Amino acid sequence: MEEILDRLIEQIKLDQRYLDYIEAEKKLHDDDIESLLKEYQDKLSEYEDLKKYEQYIDNQEIKNEIRKLKKEIGENPVIIDYYQKYHNLNDFLEQITKIVFGNISKQLDLSPYEF
Repeated sequence: MEEILDRLIEQIKLDQRYLDYIEAEKKLHDDDIESLLKEYQDKLSEYEDLKKYEQYIDNQEIKNEIRKLKKEIGENPVIIDYYQKYHNLNDFLEQITKIVFGNISKQLDLSPYEF
């Protein structure tokens, strides 16, 4: 059984969807993209810290900054490509899961994996 699983894993790693995902993931390690994502995370963290004081302060400025950064992230072609490749790979793995586990039992509940 372990040998069969090892072969399945190797075949998945050879599939173009997996290779495309790996390539797209590598492109995320660009300095500009990492800086943008870090700035977004920092702003979210700052906002969370300020939320406890929101009845005393105006945090609209930080909300606007977060909205702007989120828009910038959402429009970045490298990030868009990454998520497309991620979802494509995830759909492929979901199909494999249904094939592998679908025949084990008719009563096996795969609903958490169905959309």
